[in-house]
Amino acid sequence: MPNRAVALYERATKTPEKIAIVFENKTWTYLELLNAALAYASGLSKAGFGKYDKLGLMIATRPEFIALEYATFILGGAIAPMNVHYQGNEIEHALVSCDINFLVIDNNCALHLKPDFEKRCTSLRKVFVFGSTFDSGFFNDAESLNSDPALAPGPVDVEPESTALMLYTSATTGKAKGVMLSLANLQSNHDASPEWLYLDSDEVILCALPLYNTFGLNQCINATIYLGATLVLLPKFDPLSVLQSIENWKCTFFPAVPTMLQRVLDFPEVDHFNLTSLRRFCVGAAPVPGPLLIKLRQRIAQDAIVIHGYGLTESTALVTTIQVVLDENGLVRNAKSIGRALPGIEMRIAAENGTNAQLGQVGEICIKGPCVMKGYYNAPEATSEAIVDGWLHTGDLGTMDVEGFFNIVDRKKDLIIRGGQNIYPVDIEEVLYHHPLVAEAAVIARPNEELGEVPVAFVSLKLNEVVTVDELLALCKSELAYYKVPASIQILSELPKGPTGKILRRALRAH
Repeated sequence: MPNRAVALYERATKTPEKIAIVFENKTWTYLELLNAALAYASGLSKAGFGKYDKLGLMIATRPEFIALEYATFILGGAIAPMNVHYQGNEIEHALVSCDINFLVIDNNCALHLKPDFEKRCTSLRKVFVFGSTFDSGFFNDAESLNSDPALAPGPVDVEPESTALMLYTSATTGKAKGVMLSLANLQSNHDASPEWLYLDSDEVILCALPLYNTFGLNQCINATIYLGATLVLLPKFDPLSVLQSIENWKCTFFPAVPTMLQRVLDFPEVDHFNLTSLRRFCVGAAPVPGPLLIKLRQRIAQDAIVIHGYGLTESTALVTTIQVVLDENGLVRNAKSIGRALPGIEMRIAAENGTNAQLGQVGEICIKGPCVMKGYYNAPEATSEAIVDGWLHTGDLGTMDVEGFFNIVDRKKDLIIRGGQNIYPVDIEEVLYHHPLVAEAAVIARPNEELGEVPVAFVSLKLNEVVTVDELLALCKSELAYYKVPASIQILSELPKGPTGKILRRALRAH
């Protein structure tokens, strides 16, 4: 099977002078990007990295991340991007649980490593640090990996089932696990995504997503190189930089999580920027409130294609998409739908007993197809729980209608049972988002002696706006069945979020 780096070789041959990456107003051509990847491949090979080895990569968003990723592919290894917000114990757990062999890390991240950590990370052979302040023999200057590209080995032949990406699941529900994605997984899903999203080779893709999760890896890095497009890479997300980049570089495609779009749309000067180059959006990684989609369509995406995508790390990336279309009343058609299964992917709703649920009945969303992960690394029990008879059990609750459209109602673990009545937080959150001054909303369960659980809500407001709790409760009472009305609503300056922009419900439980 072709090495994952072959696409980069082809782009550097066919369009060597085309801009591949824009970063902090500097550009990298495809030929420059390939040479950078070859230089790192040369240095890694010289250091002893080879086929099937695993490279942990814990560096800030910048072109070197992409060059190191493709250097790893060239050598037939697996890349394991790590969350740059991990602290000492989390870094150690990631290294140990996935038997990482080489680690490339930024100095500010390496400072979180605990003394003698290498004694516990028994598979780790070498650590390379960018901006190193370490004088230990175990640590090496990452600049030493930038070697002669002419000495790099050619792309190594690899088997379809070889692990190419090792991605860590979100640690919001416990210890992160390594998701093994094979070359075949990536070919079936990442390489098909550009067509599913109607992307072309002339795209200018804006990346404000972190590069250590499947959303950024797929719709930013892989889509760019697979198509031969241009990637405008931001070191981190902030609304002003996004707006400036779209205007300055005429960006055409913006993949984003809902929180990012909300902040862009709420930016006070959003109307002062020329955003007419945008022709594609993909919104995903979290439930998308209907009012946000309406605002996006009305404010900056009147003529653009807006796609809501659903997927997860264990399914490589996307498994469903649906275009956001407004009806004659200005409302989103199929507002709560995540769309139909994409080509080559099977989906079903499993009832509690494991059989197929009836149409419209709530059950667990299950996925089958070439996109389903190989499994969790060194975790056979967790793998067998997640994949049963070839079906990946997502942990998401949803329904399917007669036309094959799926609706997601919530995470299984977030279900609230109040006095025997099932409550899905997304139903309450949707109502709170209807209030024009609410910026963010999240609902969690709180124990109750009489009812077992009751829903409690948290909201943040738009800049300098004021809303009373009584006003929000009145809205809920007017739009929700009595048992769904929150027992309390708390207004915070901002809701806690993880690095990918997802609201952290577990952090809210401390309030």
